[in-house]
Amino acid sequence: MSAILIISVFLIFVASLALLRTKRQRSDEGSEQLPPGFGPRGLFADAGPAGEDDDARPEVTASQELEKSLRARAGRGDLEALTDAHAAGDAALYRATLDALVEHAAGSPEDLRALAGFLAGSKELRSSPALAERLLEVWKQNPTRAATAELLRVAALSDDAETFGLAVSTVLRAWEDGRLAGAGAEELRSLFEAEYWLLSSEAKRSGAGFLLKQKLADARRRLSARARREEPPSAGDFRREAPAQKERP
Repeated sequence: MSAILIISVFLIFVASLALLRTKRQRSDEGSEQLPPGFGPRGLFADAGPAGEDDDARPEVTASQELEKSLRARAGRGDLEALTDAHAAGDAALYRATLDALVEHAAGSPEDLRALAGFLAGSKELRSSPALAERLLEVWKQNPTRAATAELLRVAALSDDAETFGLAVSTVLRAWEDGRLAGAGAEELRSLFEAEYWLLSSEAKRSGAGFLLKQKLADARRRLSARARREEPPSAGDFRREAPAQKERP
């Protein structure tokens, strides 16, 4: 009886030991099959996959070199730097290059007009409120017909409704004060409306865009009223007035 008991205890011990070894083997197998990137790491290991930062670093360096080169060219007044910045397709890079060109031209009305003419003659390049405001100050010193068209084009290309509205108001006031020689009412009205459509859709839909529409409507009324006052009477008007101008016998 005691022999049977001893044998039973021994068998139970052997079975427990075999079960324990089986569990350990399964645990080790699971650790060997962990996905890549989940293995042991050092204390200062990188968070991302190996090589990812190394691949991105050359692109960042190239972008920084391009920005540095364009800024340097713009600082020398190279207008073609703006074309190259536009070709890069980076809005922030384009604005930085344009700002550098505006800063370079700030002390010279000739350079400022050259930059304005470069933008006004382009089909793709855009302006900025800073450039339009500086150009407006230069225009006030010598408001001519040609300079007026260029001013309104640059103001519209700034895609800022408030900036364009300021240019319209300033031009209209100068015309009413007689400081814009050679420009007619109909010419100005057409110019205001044509340049308005160069503004971006976002600018026209903004709150400032709504106020701009009201300002343009008021400008049309004032220009039309002035044109009617200055329009000479037609031959038909003279014929209608003739009977009233009889000489007394």
